[in-house]
Amino acid sequence: MIAINNFPRCGLGNRILYYNNLRQLAAKTDRQWSSVPWDGHTYFKGDMLNGSKQGKEFRHCLGENFFKWRTIPTRDIFNLQYNIGVPSNVCALHFRGTDFHQWNIDAVLDYNYYIQSLEELRGKASSFALFTDDMGLYSFQKTRKYLEEHGLDFTVGHSCDELADLTYMSECDYIVSSPSTFCIVAGFIGNKKKIIHSEEWVTDRANRDDRFWADLLGGGNDDYSIWRLI
Repeated sequence: MIAINNFPRCGLGNRILYYNNLRQLAAKTDRQWSSVPWDGHTYFKGDMLNGSKQGKEFRHCLGENFFKWRTIPTRDIFNLQYNIGVPSNVCALHFRGTDFHQWNIDAVLDYNYYIQSLEELRGKASSFALFTDDMGLYSFQKTRKYLEEHGLDFTVGHSCDELADLTYMSECDYIVSSPSTFCIVAGFIGNKKKIIHSEEWVTDRANRDDRFWADLLGGGNDDYSIWRLI
């Protein structure tokens, strides 16, 4: 049996990816699995722990094996407890600032990426929902102003309520994504979405042999793929 005996300190997106990789590898290799409780497991229906038994420690990994190990549809593993009832054709836009300024400034995506994405979605998305952990972020503020000036219908998520934001984003039909794992997991939970990614970011990471982005650029899979590169 393989198990997650301990979770490292990390955000919800990373915890979901760690857990997904455990379940995928267990299914791929026909092994039993188990997990200790983790912040967020109660958000989902079903038995997410399988007894919480100790086992051979599962090696923590994030996106590098996401496509390689895929055996079970992610939407079969992650079924949120509650639905919000988001209308059809809503597009979520995700902005990540905060620690990305220290980790990799290129991951803080430019305002023009979001505006070009909005132009692509004209006549397709009926309204927009903005999500961020950094309300002072320049690209967020400029995009919000653009929506206001053009009379486009939009709402702003709850930066202090990760479950509400994850649930809402998971029910959208479109996502203008960021390199945040929180946004990525929202993309492979709930509705199957049309997902926009930054062409500059994805191609740069793929050229650096970052496995997740290289595999995504190569077509992804039924759980997660790119609709448009902007």
